[in-house]
Amino acid sequence: MFKRNLIPISILVLICFFIMKPEIVSEGAFNGLKIWVYNIIPFLFPISILSNILLQYNFLYSLFERISSISNKIFKSKYALIPFFISFISGYPSGAMAVNIMANNKRINETEANYLIVFANDCSFQFIAGAVSFSMLGDFSLYKYIAIPHFLGAIILSLLMVKNEPRLSMSMKAKQKSVTFNEAFSNAIYKSVTGILSVGGVIVIFSVLSKFFDSSIKSLTLLLSLNSNMSQIIYSLLVGSLEITNGCSIISSSTSMPMEIKLLVINFLISFSGMSVIFQTMAVINEFKFNINRYIGYKFIHGIISALIYIAMLIFI
Repeated sequence: MFKRNLIPISILVLICFFIMKPEIVSEGAFNGLKIWVYNIIPFLFPISILSNILLQYNFLYSLFERISSISNKIFKSKYALIPFFISFISGYPSGAMAVNIMANNKRINETEANYLIVFANDCSFQFIAGAVSFSMLGDFSLYKYIAIPHFLGAIILSLLMVKNEPRLSMSMKAKQKSVTFNEAFSNAIYKSVTGILSVGGVIVIFSVLSKFFDSSIKSLTLLLSLNSNMSQIIYSLLVGSLEITNGCSIISSSTSMPMEIKLLVINFLISFSGMSVIFQTMAVINEFKFNINRYIGYKFIHGIISALIYIAMLIFI
């Protein structure tokens, strides 16, 4: 009985806390809106419209079919490089959006969509190099210690997944009907606006939750009576598990922690992505049955793989 009603009960408890602390809710919501307006819309919305238009034409699929032998050999999927490339440019959750469009156009089936969305929904290179390496860590050259583990980790994860996907079928052969530019553009605008609004809603609610639990997480790390560096690592991991930007910012701002440890934690956080990005991914998927538990498990593994690759880079490079 309790297990069945756990989610409604938890929501009611949160509502009560929100009523008791309206100032925290307002500050968290405002911070979430700022992230959405200044960081998400300028980068994700334009690329979402353009990729939506492209994916409604046969041209892009025909183009990638020419290198399908490489994609099939490595990823066991003809069109795997499409969402991977889009994600590389514009980051979370644009890869998920691309996979959703491909499923809607009957280019891939449900099994393949759930496979692709795990390794082809990644952080953007721009966020890694610009926001994290340059702005937060203050050294642009550090990007290679984050980008290489992150994207190489995604490829390694895909290879591990293929071994566990004996029923993974090749991309479907069906050709979508030809559309006019007006139809493609209108459809792209509608889907992009819907997707961006969904992402914005998730960012706002998780910004509120992050702000609300911030003091509780700080108190928890103090109660553990650990040294300052260990407390900051645990604090950044807990905050980052909700929202990666805040987690990366906290660990980057530490003045006493060695850079090697900062990069290790950041590698895990970026590849795991955090619950905010996971729920953003859920929000933009409506064309196939999304296996959320499997997705979270594999993203956690992606975080571990990226951290291990970074350690290997430290040892051998």
